[in-house]
Amino acid sequence: MKLIEFINLGGPVNWVLAALLCFCVCQCIERGIYFFQTRRGSKRDVLLRLQTKMSECANLENQKKEKAFQSECSILYYEMNRGLWFLNFISSVAPSLGLLGTVTGLISAFSKLSEAGTNVNISDLSGGIWEAMLTTAFGMIISIPSLLCYRTFKRIIEKRLLAMSLYDEDEDAQS
Repeated sequence: MKLIEFINLGGPVNWVLAALLCFCVCQCIERGIYFFQTRRGSKRDVLLRLQTKMSECANLENQKKEKAFQSECSILYYEMNRGLWFLNFISSVAPSLGLLGTVTGLISAFSKLSEAGTNVNISDLSGGIWEAMLTTAFGMIISIPSLLCYRTFKRIIEKRLLAMSLYDEDEDAQS
C-alpha cells in the first residue's frame, strides 16, 4: 500500500495529520542537528561563549557585567528553545485530530447504515470504521514521537542551563 493510499483511507483528517507529521519530522531534524552541532563539549561551548561575553565586558562595573551575562543567557535559552513549542503543540493536537477522524469515520459509517435501511451490509460499516481506526492510530503515531523529541530536547536544555548557572556561580565566587 502506498503512503498516499494509506492517508486517503483515513479520510480528510488524515491529510491534516500527514501535514503535521511532515512539520514534526522537519522540526525534529532541525533541532537534532542544532543540538548535535552544539553537543561537543556543550558545557564547554556554552561556557566559552559566556566567557567571551564576560571578557568583552571586563571593563564594566559588576551590575553591567551581570546584566550582560543575563542577556547572553537569555539569548542562548531562546536559541535552544527555538521551535520546540511546535513539537509540544503537535504532541497535544495530533491525538485530538485522531479523535476527530474517529468521530467523522463513525458518522460516515452510521450515515451509510441509516441509508441502507433494512438491507444492512457489513461492508457499509467497515469503511467508516476503518477510517475511524486509521485516524486514531495515525494521531497517536505522530503524537508519541513528537512528545518524546520535545521532552528529550527540553532535558538537554535543562542540562545546559545548569551548566550556565554553575558558571555564573563560579564567576561570582571569583569576583
